[in-house]
Amino acid sequence: MIPAGPGPQDADPAYLAACRDAGLLVDTGAGHCVLGATQDPLSGRAYCLVEYAHPAPVTTEAAEALRRYATAVHPHTGGVLLRTGPGVRLGVPWTPHLTYLRHDPPTEADGSGGDAVSDVVIRAAGPEHQGRIRAWLADAFEAGAAQQNAPVRRGDAEVQADAVMAAPGRSSLVAVAGGAPAGHATLLPFTDEVTGTDYLELFDTLVAEPFDVRAVTARLVEASLARAARAGVPLLGNVVHGGATGTTEHGSRIVASLHGRGWRTEHVYWHAPNPTDTART
Repeated sequence: MIPAGPGPQDADPAYLAACRDAGLLVDTGAGHCVLGATQDPLSGRAYCLVEYAHPAPVTTEAAEALRRYATAVHPHTGGVLLRTGPGVRLGVPWTPHLTYLRHDPPTEADGSGGDAVSDVVIRAAGPEHQGRIRAWLADAFEAGAAQQNAPVRRGDAEVQADAVMAAPGRSSLVAVAGGAPAGHATLLPFTDEVTGTDYLELFDTLVAEPFDVRAVTARLVEASLARAARAGVPLLGNVVHGGATGTTEHGSRIVASLHGRGWRTEHVYWHAPNPTDTART
């Protein structure tokens, strides 16, 4: 996964020092940025990732200047991924790729609230639930790849699911109805290397039909918030946009809906094609 965190103006000095030592912090002539080639582990697509820039890009003109620099350094990638702070709106050719959001749990969060859902109980996942959770995670990887117009084989999605299942500190909650798992929320401890901020990441949540998807999902999120509260960290989530397909409206609607439920954007990754290699986008 792409690293997450607040806007680039909040970069941890230790991160900048490490990037400087690795030769990744470069002078663009108009400022400094951290950039390097990266590859999506699921789709295999290569990008030039601009993780940090100073001054921070807040206009399309500034983003385009960084794109020209990045594609000159890495001309054979499938485009540029640029991290910006919240509130930045970029125009063509940029489209939102991933939006990361945080929710600060209330002090007294206990996961017991939310809409009543008959016969549904939220509990910590047991050994008997792990196979179903693995399958749901593979479903999520397949769906996310398809949304990015980069379909993957089921076996590759399952490899990524296995990596999540084996991640240190991974935990999962399940919604149980009639003794059967109806959905899950899988959580990972996460420290953003750019900012040094600690989170509990809501890596994936899914509720199967015919259950009340909206209500059961809300219960799973509340229980996740309770765990974040006990850990003393914010809950982190992300929305995948369909930037590669040219259809970003659905993701934007999800972000707007989350804003109405107490989430706030931490930062956004934007994508723009490499003008010298547009066939790869």
